[in-house]
Parts: sequence; C-alpha cells; structure tokens
Amino acid sequence: MYEGSERGEAQTFLNELFQCYGTERSEVAAFEHAQAGRFLDLIWPRVCLIEMKAPKEAKQLAKHRAQALAYWIDAADAVNNVPAPRWVVLCAFRRLEIWEPGAFPKEPRLVLDLIDLPDQYDALLFLRGGEPVFAGGQAALTREAVVHLVDLHERLGTRRAADSDVLRDFVLQCVWCMFAEDLGQLPEHRFTAIIDDLIANPQRSSADDLHGLFEALNDKTVATHGMYAGVQYANGGLFEHPARVHLDPDELVHLRDAARFQWNQVQPSIFGSLLEGGLGHDQQWALGAHYTHEADIQKVVQPTIVEPWIERIESLKTHKEAVAAQNASCMSRIASCAGSSAAFTSARSSFVAKEA
Repeated sequence: MYEGSERGEAQTFLNELFQCYGTERSEVAAFEHAQAGRFLDLIWPRVCLIEMKAPKEAKQLAKHRAQALAYWIDAADAVNNVPAPRWVVLCAFRRLEIWEPGAFPKEPRLVLDLIDLPDQYDALLFLRGGEPVFAGGQAALTREAVVHLVDLHERLGTRRAADSDVLRDFVLQCVWCMFAEDLGQLPEHRFTAIIDDLIANPQRSSADDLHGLFEALNDKTVATHGMYAGVQYANGGLFEHPARVHLDPDELVHLRDAARFQWNQVQPSIFGSLLEGGLGHDQQWALGAHYTHEADIQKVVQPTIVEPWIERIESLKTHKEAVAAQNASCMSRIASCAGSSAAFTSARSSFVAKEA
C-alpha cells in the first residue's frame, strides 16, 4: 500500500482509478485546475471534483471536508452557466468519502476503504458517466448469500452428489430462481415453496421436484395446473440442461437458508465478483463462474448500441424520421448475459432472466 505524499502519486492513482471504469481521464477531467489562487487536484466539469490527501490522513478525512466542499461551491460558474459538479470525492488513497453535497450536504453518501472497492464497485460509476449505487447494507447481505452458495457447492462436491458440470448447472439454476422469485418472475415464490415441501416430506426428492421446476423453466408451454402452474419459460440457455441433484436433509435446510435472503436486495454487480473470490481459482473453474464487470460490458455496449442510437436521435429533423426511429427501436432485440439474473456467467450457460 502506498505510504508516500499526496503529490507523489496522486495523478497516477487517479489515472488508474478512471481506467478501472473504462474512462480515459485526460479526455474528460483536468488535473491542477486553477481556482481563485489555488488548484483543484481534479475536476470533471459538471460531474465530479476529487480532492486528494496523503495516506496518513486516511483516518482523519473529516477535518478536510470543509476544504473540499469549499472547492465544490466555487466550482460553480454562473456566468458561463456551468453548475458545480454533482459528486465530490475526498480521497487519501486507502480511504475515500463520496459526497453529493447538492442533495446531501451534511454527510457523505459513502465512506469506503480502497480494499472494499471491488465489493462496492458501483459506488463510483459516475467515473464513467453513469449513476452510482450505494449498496451499504446490501454489500454485507450479498457476502452472506455468497457464503451460503459456496458452502453448498463444496458440500455437494465433497460427497460427489453429481458430476461437476451438473453441480455447476444446479447452483446457477438455484441462484436464478432465488433472484427470479423475489423479482416476481416466479409465481408465489415457487422455488422456496418446493424446498419447504421437500423438507416437510422427506420421502420426496429434489432430484424430482427441483428438476421438474428447471424443466418447466425450459418449456415454452406454460402449465395451467399442478406444482409448476404459471411458471414461465426462461430463455437464454441456462435451463437447457435441467440439473437433477438429490439433496440430503441438511443440504435442503442450507438451501432454504440461502433462499431466505431478500434476493431483490442482493447486488448482482457485487455478487459476481464475490462469488469468484469466494470460490477460489479451482472451484471457480469447476463451477464455470466468471464475472464480467458492468464497465467492461459498457465498453462493447456503448459504441455498438448506445452511441449509434444517440447519434440517430440527435440527427432527427422531421416527425416522420422520429416515428421511423421509434419503430426501429421497438423492433430491436438485444440479448444480455447480465442484470438481475445473477450478474455472473457460466462457461456453459448464459445467465438470462427473461426475454430482452
């Protein structure tokens, strides 16, 4: 960990931080911006202002808040109609505070240690022009969910409950179901209800009942009665090979404990990176869990999808052209491997929650 002065490595640190979000700092933000006889460490007009401090100041950032917020106030330029940046970051390398002073002037939105940035990656999404997400308690919730799933996979693997590829599919399919039922895509929390029924009736087996649910999710026809009534087809290939795995009673309870989480509060972007880290290299490859950060996805999505549409919209001149563009956008179909499903992909299964 860097222990030197603020001046020594601040610009290198910030350049690399921007690169983590797919942004070339020199194209959007300036170092040492002159302001009333002083110099701002970094300013991205309208977006963010960053004030750097030496690492030794990490535990006493509070005493530097007034200075950073004064810079923010003076960054507004009414004459040229340039508002103050929305975000202010006070950073001492190993710790940083993220402020949104125009909306929350009394306290930072988040205080973050650098070591936790992979878990809270979305908190700095404005560094690529996006909207940040302050996960807060959801990060801890997400960690607990990952622990349950990694532990379950280890148990099943240790007793060789099925081949490794089947176990991989089983865990991924269970994760999809837990997200989906809390997002309203599985009716009546069907996944959890099946697990509860399996626990209450030991003569039944998950190799039949959960396998049947996974089959229903791979069937374009919707059952109108029975255990799987109302279960909609889930495209994307995740359920192309419905996993058949028998869970012992204690494993069913473990899966039920995982299902108790409010999965609509689990942060997919955090979940993916934590799952990789929790599994470790060998298990990660065995499970086929490889997570792609949203910023990396945006490197493809922005130039190939978003920017062409922005250019087309900005070039519209007539009502007829606008109608044609609207019709074309309605006909477009985009297949995604990210989002609410679980934010990680399998080497064999694309993790898609619903039709794009």
